[in-house]
Amino acid sequence: MTVRRKRVDDMQQKLVIRKELMKVKGNYKVIIVKKEDFYKVLKLTKLRILNKEYEVLMPPLDDMLKNTIDVNGLSILISQYLSMITTNSGYSSPTTQTQMVLTTPNGTVTFTYTFGVNSNTQGVSVYLQIFQESGNFIVQYYFVGYDTTDASYTTSRIELYTFAGAVGSSGNIYSDTIRIAYANASFTKNSNSYLFIVWLIQFQNVPSYAIFFVPTLQNNPGANAYTIGNGATYTVIVNNNQCNFACNGNCPAGGISGFITYVQGNNIIAEFPIELDVGGGVSTAEILICYKIPYGYFQNNTFYVEFNISGSSNITLSPPVSGSVLYVLIATITVIFQTS
Repeated sequence: MTVRRKRVDDMQQKLVIRKELMKVKGNYKVIIVKKEDFYKVLKLTKLRILNKEYEVLMPPLDDMLKNTIDVNGLSILISQYLSMITTNSGYSSPTTQTQMVLTTPNGTVTFTYTFGVNSNTQGVSVYLQIFQESGNFIVQYYFVGYDTTDASYTTSRIELYTFAGAVGSSGNIYSDTIRIAYANASFTKNSNSYLFIVWLIQFQNVPSYAIFFVPTLQNNPGANAYTIGNGATYTVIVNNNQCNFACNGNCPAGGISGFITYVQGNNIIAEFPIELDVGGGVSTAEILICYKIPYGYFQNNTFYVEFNISGSSNITLSPPVSGSVLYVLIATITVIFQTS
């Protein structure tokens, strides 16, 4: 009697492990003050990155206006960032710094990244905040553009350009500098006034295991996520009922080695395929996502602190094949960045 082995291709089933919807929002505010009121505008504000607090001088954040997220630009930035963290490859230095570009009748005025707000200067400072709310993370970037010079101009449009960074196996790596937001903003700065533009870009509803997919942008504290293979680990484990089902157990496991990103309307969709050789056929597959994501940062260039986000996420899938000789589970983690 001949026993026919089923082809592996016959046992494949595409399943979605998780589908997460994150919201990406942007708001801005323009503040013009007399020079003598300069110190009345900046207020000492406490921000935090996970469990560490730091203080910054920022203008007030009330009555902010809605901007337009550049979906195509943000999609490119996210794609480059995901490539960086999964392959440890990127630029060894930024192509350009974070910038705010103001359109005027005589051309453009560009504010370029600086560390803090300085007198008689044009610049942009970027402050990062990461905290949890209702079990999910919120990642916020405060871009504070300023002009404390005697320049005079009238604007009709403002644009925000920035880049993502990470700590790779051979040092820091970076993406291109890309436009991620813009707004039609009409105002006039005179020679006897100072200008501040506060721009808030935030990622909301981020589950802990998916914070790894949120790009770390240039910021004054210098916060960067570590890449896979350089301190960060991301593993998907399958319980085939023949193993120790735990993050440190001996169950079949697979990682993230690639991704697909595309734009669909106002959404940026990132898909992460996971292929797992389950072994003997099962009728129900339990999935465990195990992750560890270190973050490091310099504050005022004086000391270094490292944070770790670690944990797991469970889900049960029901593949249609049981009793097979070999079962290959092809699953996908889908993250949707919904812009508004």
